[in-house]
Parts: sequence; structure tokens; C-alpha cells
Amino acid sequence: MGTNTEMLVKSIVDLPTLPQVITTLMTMLDDPDSSVRDINNIMGKDQTLVAKMLKLVNSAFYAIPKRVTSVSQAISILGFKTVKSIVLSASIIGMHDGDDEDFNYQEFWANSLGVGTISRYIILSLSDDPLSGCGSLHPDSGFVTGLIGGIGKVVLEQYCHDDFSQILQKAKAEKLSFHEAEKSVIDTSYASIGYRLVKRWNLSEEIQDPIKYQDKIDECPAEHKTMAAVMSLAKYLCRLKHYGQAGDFDDPPKPPKAAALALALSKETLPMLTGGLAEEFTKAEAFLSMIRS
Repeated sequence: MGTNTEMLVKSIVDLPTLPQVITTLMTMLDDPDSSVRDINNIMGKDQTLVAKMLKLVNSAFYAIPKRVTSVSQAISILGFKTVKSIVLSASIIGMHDGDDEDFNYQEFWANSLGVGTISRYIILSLSDDPLSGCGSLHPDSGFVTGLIGGIGKVVLEQYCHDDFSQILQKAKAEKLSFHEAEKSVIDTSYASIGYRLVKRWNLSEEIQDPIKYQDKIDECPAEHKTMAAVMSLAKYLCRLKHYGQAGDFDDPPKPPKAAALALALSKETLPMLTGGLAEEFTKAEAFLSMIRS
């Protein structure tokens, strides 16, 4: 069988890294002792990032009634977590955008943003349900986790292209999810590779673990199991509604029973969530359009 995680990580000298200003910002935005002035000073070193961030802050996605004109104002209104999610989104979406003949990156990033948006939506929708566990999650941590959950596929496509193409061909021919198809091709998984990448980026464990265990929720550490379940459910809803394409060809997709159990979903909850998807997808499309503009 082909690639395994250790071999892959060791063989890729230039495993994708975040720009230094982004790495510094991530550390500062995770530190409650950081000041708005310090963050403003660091972000001011990248005016392109500032312009993109302000454009996103003022989009319909966040629905802020008064126009935001500065980084300091954005932090004051939205808080560190939300600003962190915006900065990461602006840096990661389109990290690789060149279409491969087998893989459409525009569709991939649309799906990724869809999963992030729906993860955020699920957390907000279930936050008042004590059985779901979503009340302890930050919606924007869900957004980031969902957004980069499939980043391991980008690494596979870039650095193990033959294996990646074989996985896609098998998924298409046998109508499988990417995860099901990869089992007979490589000794690792896109989720494990994504986990190693975000760990290298020094993102928090509340993001790392759900990415690693997104397809095996029962094995996820208890403290991060709810977030993994949220992302799994968001992936299912995006695939059910054919929002973007990330290499999954099982249609219709299998309902995520482990996620439903972890979130204690009732029979009424899924139809309720499904009813709000169209509005969320519209927000995701506007967000993606602004990042690309």
C-alpha cells in the first residue's frame, strides 16, 4: 500500500506553512493577556490582510449594523475568537487554487467554506440545548475547524498526486466517500495528514482533535468530541445539498449516526437545521466571493 503519515510528513520539507505575521497573530489572539494595540500593530504590517479582514467584517456574514473601519473596532465588536477565524480564513482559502484535471479547487474551497459556515450555524442553533453540548463551543472555532477539516486532501493532491488520483478514481467508480476510498490506497488518511499540518501550524487542540477524528468520532477525546460531531454533521449536510465538492461521491451520503448520537439529536432537530441551510449557503457564497475579490 502507498503513503503513510510519518513517511509523508518526513518527505515533505516544504509542508505548507502559514505566513509569519499570521502565525504571530494566531498566538496573540489565543493569549487573553494580549492587548488590542499589540494585535493592531502586528496586523498593520500586512495592509492587504487588513483590507481583506475589514471587507469580511462588513459583509452580510456578520451582519454588523454599523460599518467597521479599523482593526481595533473589529476586535472590540467581534472579539478575539471571531477575528482569529477571519484572519485564518483570509490566509487559508485559496492557499492552493490551481485546478487539477481530476480535482476542482474552486469546488473544494466552496465545500470547505460551506462546512465551516454550517458548523458555526449548528453550534448557534443548538447552543440552548444542554444535551447537545454545543453551549460550551464557540461558533467561530466551529467555523475554523470545519473550514480546514479537509486540508489534508490539499497536501495529498500536491505531494502524493498518484495516490490522490487513485483515491478519486475509486471514489467515483464505486460511489464512495473520499475516506472510504482512501482505505485501500494509502496507509494513512487525509484527516491524519490534516491533523499533522494544523499541529505544525500550532492551532489549538480544540481544532486539531476534531480534524483528526472527524471520520471516527467515537475515538475522539471526550473534551473535543462535540466539535468533531458538529463538523461531521456539517459535512453531511453540505454533501446532502451538493454544496461544493471535496472528493466524496457517495450519493446520498450515509447519515452520521455517531455525530447524531454525540449531539443527542432528536427527530425534530435535523429538519429544523435543514430548513436554515439555504440562508447559510448564501452567506458562505458571499464570504467566498469577498475573499476572492
